[in-house]
Amino acid sequence: MLLIAYKIISYLLYPFIPIYLNSRIKQKKEIKERINERYGKSSVARKNGEIVWIHAASIGESLSILPVVNELKKNNRIDQILVTTGTTSSARILKNKLKDNASHQFIPLDIPIYIKRFLNYWTPSLVIFVESEIWPNFISEIKKRKIKLMILNGRMTLDSFNNWSKFKKTSSKIFSSFDICCTQNNDSSLFYKKLGIKNTTFTGNLKFCTQPEELEDTKINELKKMLGNKKVLVAASTHEGEEEIIANLTYTLRKKHKDFISIIVPRHPNRSKLFDNKHKLNISVRSKNQEIKTDTNIYIADTIGELNLFYKIADFVFIGGSLVNHGGQNPIEAAFLGKTIIHGPNIQNFSDVYEILQYMKMTFLVNNERQLQMYMEDNYSNPNNSSQKSSIKKIHSEGVQALQNAMHVINQNLE
Repeated sequence: MLLIAYKIISYLLYPFIPIYLNSRIKQKKEIKERINERYGKSSVARKNGEIVWIHAASIGESLSILPVVNELKKNNRIDQILVTTGTTSSARILKNKLKDNASHQFIPLDIPIYIKRFLNYWTPSLVIFVESEIWPNFISEIKKRKIKLMILNGRMTLDSFNNWSKFKKTSSKIFSSFDICCTQNNDSSLFYKKLGIKNTTFTGNLKFCTQPEELEDTKINELKKMLGNKKVLVAASTHEGEEEIIANLTYTLRKKHKDFISIIVPRHPNRSKLFDNKHKLNISVRSKNQEIKTDTNIYIADTIGELNLFYKIADFVFIGGSLVNHGGQNPIEAAFLGKTIIHGPNIQNFSDVYEILQYMKMTFLVNNERQLQMYMEDNYSNPNNSSQKSSIKKIHSEGVQALQNAMHVINQNLE
């Protein structure tokens, strides 16, 4: 019943879609020149032969499947690999990473007419949804066409499972449409199986494959020159409320340590206001090409795709989304660089990742603003950020195993 209602609403919304998309263009949430892709009209030529379509929601998921794309390129039976995402930031990141027979398009909205147009054009042999992307109309149409459908790097929290379980008939109809599900952890395997995906297997977390790219020496040297001998805290992927915490921390620490600076890398850089500057801190903003000066207290790194650069020069790393009720953000990139991950208690979105990093003694839990301040003061003169070679090697092996497991399943479903 719910799925029928969802489809009816989709049809009713159809006349208003141009208004909706034009609004998103004005908000810079869509790329005007590529807006037709949201209507299911491709801007990339389809090659003859077998096509694998992979859909990833945003930046993190997109980067995690790049090793999979590279492995698929080695398969002579596959003529083209299509990667879709829904955000402009992911499109910009993937622009220079997808080459040869792999290309990027924006996923059409989950409206039947756009879906049919998209699938009629691409006719994929295998469709792979990454992590937790569920689009009911797409799933229904894919199932109707008897195209193989799988979830890769599947992740489901207890809250999500409980929510889906409230609508048993609907969830069973949706999830039973998947032919196979490869999961990040055993809990997710159990949840997906109970919701209706019979062929469910734990393959490991592909985000452990996403090793940081080699950085240009000029960029690193330029940043180091601006920072001088400052002691640096990088607050990464912060959410509303956490920037205020970092501002308070910066104000307090600078009373004693004049060489301290915070670099804030907000999760959503387009937010109009990150915090009230009640302490009258000196702020420089990267997107405005403002340099870090001797009296700069906070540097707002509101650009896309540079997080690795700031991790590289950090003395301390705090991963956001964890001191507010969000569920945490991905700590793997910083861990690959041997950084100790400071985080809050709300890390349920990456609990399995943190469990591994905790076992490797690469994390430190702070429950509130005061504990974060105490940690910084206690470790100020000797931050634990040296390269932990054995731990980094273990992280790498986790990624290699996850990729091998995933490719084994994918290749089986291409036969």
